[in-house]
Amino acid sequence: MRALSAMFDIDPARLRFTARTAIAACLALVIGTLIGLDHPQWAAMTVWITALPTQGQRLERSLARVVGTIAGALAGVGLMVLAGNDPLGIIIGLLLWLGLCSGIGNLITGPASYVSLLAGYSAAMVALLGYGHESSLLLLAIDRIATICLGGAVGTIVALAFSPKPQPVDISKRVKTVMCECLDHIVAGASDKAERTRLILEITALDENLDIASAGSIGVRRKARDIRSLLSALTELLLDTQSPSHPSPEGARMTPLEQNDIPERLQLMADELEADKPYQANLLKALAPLWQRANRTAATIGPVADRHRLPLPHHDWIGARYAAFRSMSAVAATGLVWILTGWALGPYMVMGAAIMTSVFSTFPNPGLQMRWVVGGSISGALAAVLAHLFILPMAGSVTIAALLTMPLILLGMFVMAHRRVGLAGMEYNLIYLLMMNPTVPADPELGHVLLQASAVLLGPVSAYLAFVALPVDTRRRLDFVIRLMVHELTAIAGGAFDKPGRHLHWRMRIYHRLVTLVRWSERSGNGGDFAVNGGMGTLLIGNSLHAIRSMMEEPDVDAGSKRALRATLLSVAHLSRKPDRVVRAFKRAAAKLQATYPQDASRLSETAALVAANQDFFRRAG
Repeated sequence: MRALSAMFDIDPARLRFTARTAIAACLALVIGTLIGLDHPQWAAMTVWITALPTQGQRLERSLARVVGTIAGALAGVGLMVLAGNDPLGIIIGLLLWLGLCSGIGNLITGPASYVSLLAGYSAAMVALLGYGHESSLLLLAIDRIATICLGGAVGTIVALAFSPKPQPVDISKRVKTVMCECLDHIVAGASDKAERTRLILEITALDENLDIASAGSIGVRRKARDIRSLLSALTELLLDTQSPSHPSPEGARMTPLEQNDIPERLQLMADELEADKPYQANLLKALAPLWQRANRTAATIGPVADRHRLPLPHHDWIGARYAAFRSMSAVAATGLVWILTGWALGPYMVMGAAIMTSVFSTFPNPGLQMRWVVGGSISGALAAVLAHLFILPMAGSVTIAALLTMPLILLGMFVMAHRRVGLAGMEYNLIYLLMMNPTVPADPELGHVLLQASAVLLGPVSAYLAFVALPVDTRRRLDFVIRLMVHELTAIAGGAFDKPGRHLHWRMRIYHRLVTLVRWSERSGNGGDFAVNGGMGTLLIGNSLHAIRSMMEEPDVDAGSKRALRATLLSVAHLSRKPDRVVRAFKRAAAKLQATYPQDASRLSETAALVAANQDFFRRAG
């Protein structure tokens, strides 16, 4: 096996995974055929789509797929009822529904995101495949739901029975390690910027591991919030610790205690910092109950009775708008071709565009991956054409037709396990199965088969062109996050966050956005320092703007100082284009306040320095 793997450049571990998946797909196809489903190949497609490395992830994906399919099937039936048999009405309805689902799917995360995306393109499948078959539309929706449930069940059972047990992730140990290392960093004076960046990267990695560890369990996912609350508080502590301009008192540099003594250590550190840094002392005090909940949850994954505030998640509004408009554009373009030409196979083209633009919109680099998707789709279509012309005509029954379909399904496991072309393997399997409904007698007419293949392939090609026209990658996703952060700074300067509760919500969201920012910064090659330093600058600017808004209301502040503060607020509108202008405004305001408000002047000077040091970061929002 090793010699063959080396000869054909196949990953042995991945081959074992794809082999289990291919066998499960064949089993789902046969069961679907035997129980009389109209589209048993959809069950096999579900097995491939829900194939994920861990059992929990597969179970979670399968359940999300069932929920999304039911919602999409109902929406598809409703759309056909409203639009009748009018292609224009169908396309307009799909534009609105698919745009909504794609946008929401990119706005939220986790299983709910997949549910939204699936609801979008499942409605497209039911509506487009049901075009011209209004009398059997409800049966088509039921068949769609039944095949998805069958595929999810078969794939999950095979995975539970034959997949190796996952290695346990010692979340408890990692949480304790991160906690102690963060406290050690604070005790040491927080002067090592490289160490601070490393710690935030550790927090980001731990946050990602929580998704894997909690996959497939609603209870564990809920309890992971305890740990995320602690991680959010630690991020806040790391960002709010300004050094070396404000080094920690010598008394705070204590010898690190054992991990079991963390609450005592937090109290001692808070006592040492109470006089000179009251805000940081309060952060340390607030960590104690968060640590106790997170430590208990990480160790036992048991019930936690206490309710507490959760970090507000980052929502990528810009990326969501891009995704919605991209899906709508692809469906509109392919739908227009269908309407103008009246092509009988046009619904397949529209359906492919709807599926591809929805599914790949959440991928880090969908434009790059779509190249492999197109290649895999062409290979799958060619395999289906060969099967229709030379293999299916040999079948005397639908069961035999399903069995004859299997060899090329099994071939897909080698394609997916290949180290170089593995990215194309999934689309090979899906497009092949999409065209391989086992029917008897088969239709071996070359012209019809080629037209069907062309219609199916035009969908991925249209989706690829949509990603070319409206591109998104890790660099752009990083820019989206920065743009949202800078936009909120402008809103703070304008008074949108003057209420204490609103400002607190902004701070909490910043810490979650920083985790997202670091993740995209690492993937785009900018490194963690770029994201951490820019995030610190954003946090300090926001706090300074909030303080300036408060000072503007104080009667004791003289008119000249207020004019300088007002000019500083107005300058933030130019942060993405002329950050140096913002630097000058903060410096002028600091000079005005130096005599009467030295502490506030120091804050503004520090803000000016951070903006000056991170101008490239803020220009990314332009």
